[in-house]
Amino acid sequence: TGATGATSAPRPRLVTEGGTQVLLVSDEFRRAWRSTGTALDRAGFAVEDRDIGRGLYYVRYEDVDSEGRQNKGFFSRMAFWRKDDINKVQQYLIRVQGDETTSRVSVVDKNGNPDQSPAAARILALIGEQMR
Repeated sequence: TGATGATSAPRPRLVTEGGTQVLLVSDEFRRAWRSTGTALDRAGFAVEDRDIGRGLYYVRYEDVDSEGRQNKGFFSRMAFWRKDDINKVQQYLIRVQGDETTSRVSVVDKNGNPDQSPAAARILALIGEQMR
């Protein structure tokens, strides 16, 4: 009976709340925290640090398109002589917040404000895919 209860939980889904995308998880905080960590590992994110008290994972992510190229603007690609621009991998903060029944996974900046970039949306989609 325990196994059937675990599989009947709804899948995580991307929703927009207050203009920001979040991954809605039908699980209490601790389970959502663990499943988010597992999803980050499966998706290949480099988890640099974690702070369960604040609900934060510190991860590195290289934003690439469907062909595996870094998403850069035209002029950034043309500035091939700038070595600091090559293979720049950014740090992102993944925040897990929840209560006894529902949790929300979001990408935030270092000040805790929602990250509304296209990369943040891709990160949430990757996490959601790995939680299914």
